Amino acid sequence: MGQEPATQLFISHHSSKLPIALELEKSLAKYGVTCWLAPRDVEPSEAFDMAIKRAIDESCATLLLFCSKSDKSPHVKRELILADSSRKAIIPVRLEELAPDELAYHLASSQWIDWLEQRESTIERVAAKAHQLAGTVQKTMTVDDLIEHSGKDEADAPPEPPVSEQPAEPEAPEPEPEPEPEQDYEEYDDWEPEKAKTNWALIVGLAGLFVAAIAGVLIWSMMGTEEPAPPVTPIELPQEPVDEETPVEPDPEPVTKPVVPKPLPPDGPSFDCSKASQRVEFLICDTPELAKLDRTLSAVYKRAMTAAGPNAPRLQRQQRAWRTETRDRCPSTACVATSVRERLAILRAIAAGNLDVPRDRPKPEFRSDFSDAFNSDGERSAEESRIESFDQSPN
Repeated sequence: MGQEPATQLFISHHSSKLPIALELEKSLAKYGVTCWLAPRDVEPSEAFDMAIKRAIDESCATLLLFCSKSDKSPHVKRELILADSSRKAIIPVRLEELAPDELAYHLASSQWIDWLEQRESTIERVAAKAHQLAGTVQKTMTVDDLIEHSGKDEADAPPEPPVSEQPAEPEAPEPEPEPEPEQDYEEYDDWEPEKAKTNWALIVGLAGLFVAAIAGVLIWSMMGTEEPAPPVTPIELPQEPVDEETPVEPDPEPVTKPVVPKPLPPDGPSFDCSKASQRVEFLICDTPELAKLDRTLSAVYKRAMTAAGPNAPRLQRQQRAWRTETRDRCPSTACVATSVRERLAILRAIAAGNLDVPRDRPKPEFRSDFSDAFNSDGERSAEESRIESFDQSPN
């Protein structure tokens, strides 16, 4: 017969109950049941969480040592969650007489086994349940059958020689087992991977070297500045021969970019209000009606200049004279509006070809009292000469 597969239980416990877990493991071994304990069975350099998950997956069930501390332990709670996820049965062994609080959800449908009394029967029941879950024995097998099943198969062992053929050897007394030293088990509920230790000595040494290097550079620079450096003779570069016949081209004048005027606002006058200097110009900028009339006047004036042809300079002089002598002398908004409308009527007629550009008005002759008197005396002497010559005529 071949060797039966091993039956393994994962023992979930608080670290303070590790001696009870070891006692259970020793008793269950008589029935062919092995136990996996953390952190004892975690392989070196193996991740703690992955070792727990692997052990739960490879076990037939999870044996919970329930007490007040395991009920509050977050590690125990995570182990039961992993057991539920892996569809592993949970066998709760109650070490204290109390109801679960934090683990009530995970133990709601589990049958309790008490460790308080009848511990031997408790071990037998746990071993029988483990073999049933592992599928290594039948459900109706007794405890004696379990003990016999856990031992080696005598049929596979070689036959022992007859008693007569075996040499008589004195039985040596079995050595008494040495008491196991008490182990100081660490609390693995608060276990965390060890962090890498910082080599402070190396860091301090490097920092000292860095400070010493900076100090050396500063001292060297201060000592170097005590003596003045020798003067450096400038090196004269050979000059290229200049060809006298080749005219020297002047530097090209910088190309100036054309200034693009900013577009005027569509609802403003025909000129830039930021450059206004006359009172009437400020009045036009502040009055929307006058600004609209000024834009219309500017457009009609351009058409009139085109239609004027050779008389365009004369129209330009007349427009300038109207602006300075008529529009800019207006004292009110109504006056400016009336003046612009009258000028619009004249410019529209010129632009339509219905009116020629008027002739310039003659300039008034400058006359003074002295000139008037001089002219009067001259006219009088001329009249007297004419009369005298008429009287002396032969006719």
